[in-house]
Amino acid sequence: MLVDPALSESAGTLSPAEGRAVFYDLSRDELATFLAERTGSTTYRSTQIFEWVYGKGVTDFAQMSNVARSMREQCRGLFEFPEAKILSRQISRDGTRKYLFEVSPGRVVESVMIKQPARMTLCVSSQIGCAMKCAFCRTGTMGLKGNLRTSEIIAQVLGVIKDAQNFGDKFSNMVFMGMGEPLHNLENVARAVRILTDHFGLSIPGRKITVSTVGLVPAIQKFGAMGLDANLAVSLNATTDQVRSKIMPINKRFPIDVLLQTLEELPRRSRRKITIEYVMLAGVNDSDDDLRRLPKLLRKIPSKLNLIPYNTNADLGFDAPERAEVMRWHKWLNDNGMDTTVRWSKGQDIQAACGQLAVEKETAAVALA
Repeated sequence: MLVDPALSESAGTLSPAEGRAVFYDLSRDELATFLAERTGSTTYRSTQIFEWVYGKGVTDFAQMSNVARSMREQCRGLFEFPEAKILSRQISRDGTRKYLFEVSPGRVVESVMIKQPARMTLCVSSQIGCAMKCAFCRTGTMGLKGNLRTSEIIAQVLGVIKDAQNFGDKFSNMVFMGMGEPLHNLENVARAVRILTDHFGLSIPGRKITVSTVGLVPAIQKFGAMGLDANLAVSLNATTDQVRSKIMPINKRFPIDVLLQTLEELPRRSRRKITIEYVMLAGVNDSDDDLRRLPKLLRKIPSKLNLIPYNTNADLGFDAPERAEVMRWHKWLNDNGMDTTVRWSKGQDIQAACGQLAVEKETAAVALA
């Protein structure tokens, strides 16, 4: 089984303080159910509270002025509002920021605020480590330590929002492309997406949120059936099963033809394309044969292609292709009808780029300067 029940942290789990729930583990509907059971309150009241917490950043019930006083009194002591602790913040030469967050006691992940010419993109983690063991990714060397709860995903977002005030910026786009395989923790990622996109919550447009996967076919099918307001990105990274199985072990379970058939049949929101990610590894998956095969493989899938030149990890044994070769691929693919973009990674000098995130034991005690 890819999803280990022992790793699943459910929403609304009561904290050690008897009877308290972690607020950020609850979607708006789940909050309504929780409060109805505990206080007999209406959905209207729970929506007011949800909006105060996410829309206005208020967690003190005494300040929720339009909520009935009796309701405010009842809610005191029902919830905890844990914050992620920033253990370190590194700033790249290009302005990208990498955060080392302790999202709950002893549980540490990395998040990245990526600076781009016209926008800021927040990259969040969904697991501590990763079980997928992609050969070119440092996170995979950690193994899987555990799933993040919904509240631990939301804590990264709120932590970056708060810290961004020190820099006078904010993110406009968000990607689940940090540590972990998001669809291996689908329950918590899906709940986080619902909170993030809720118009009474953080109200982030779904078209600005992307959930990435290595190609877990059953989870992709479930993701499609959920009707989540988020984009899907799939890491393809090879045009043959022989190569893909070597660099992405998941391909042995769900080979390319099965994966692409699943994507072809996936329900999609109107006019939204699936993003296909292709990490270019010199001498591994960047031959002319690979180039010619790509459009044929993707011809039936409404998609856009991101070419990602490999971000070097010295200990993993791969190299990036020459820039001229990347641009040759880009031109040829676009000339042959594929909507193709080169994703030049940011933050490489602080190990914040795609495939470079990993929490080492010694980093967990680094203090924020």
